[in-house]
Amino acid sequence: MTEEGPVEWAQSVERADQIAALGLQSADTWDGRAIRGVLAVTLAGLAKRQMLPTAEVDLGSVLWHLDQGPAMVRELADTFGLLGKDSQPKEAASVWAWLIRRWPNAPALANSDGMPRGIARGSSEPAVDVVTSWAAAAAQDALAAERPTGLLPRTRVRVVGGEDEGREGEVVRPAWLMDDAHRTVAPGPPPGYEVALMAPGEDGGARRVVVPTLDGEIRMESPGPHGERAIVWADDIDPQDA
Repeated sequence: MTEEGPVEWAQSVERADQIAALGLQSADTWDGRAIRGVLAVTLAGLAKRQMLPTAEVDLGSVLWHLDQGPAMVRELADTFGLLGKDSQPKEAASVWAWLIRRWPNAPALANSDGMPRGIARGSSEPAVDVVTSWAAAAAQDALAAERPTGLLPRTRVRVVGGEDEGREGEVVRPAWLMDDAHRTVAPGPPPGYEVALMAPGEDGGARRVVVPTLDGEIRMESPGPHGERAIVWADDIDPQDA
């Protein structure tokens, strides 16, 4: 049986921090705080629903539920008891209140609780509605670190089958097979990969991109292919990197 109250919530926060640490969002930013909060609520809700300690909640299950979108996170918050007027523990209730609050519709410090913010900067939407897909991406990265995935991100590949046959690109991340019957990710390695495909005539070299920040803009180099992304079966991929 899962422990309830502050202990289970503390474990959920700790594991959420471990999962989110694999990404690029700092815990001191609005983005990082939001992603960690969504992960913690998801873990706490699943632990209670599955009657397991947070540490034993399968990452595949975490990813499946996050992949369903913000409505599922709200459902898990209800499972953990965060939708009531006197939600407990207070720390969890405080995090949930922050995740569902609306923000001033302006790209200013008031739009981010005074923290640096990059995700949906200027949006008034609650964090749970904005970052659930980012939390799912963090869970994907954690699952990739836990299971053998074959091709690593940034591996240059050529597509040798399917509708994109003949095109080249770069691996972004594994594409896991969802097991809807059991609400988790199918066991074993990924059956395919998300690939950033180069547009015809593109050489895949670096390009200049502009990243908005609270203080203005940052201009930086973005290496690799810049065309559309596609899911490609593993058998249809020929790695090009030596």
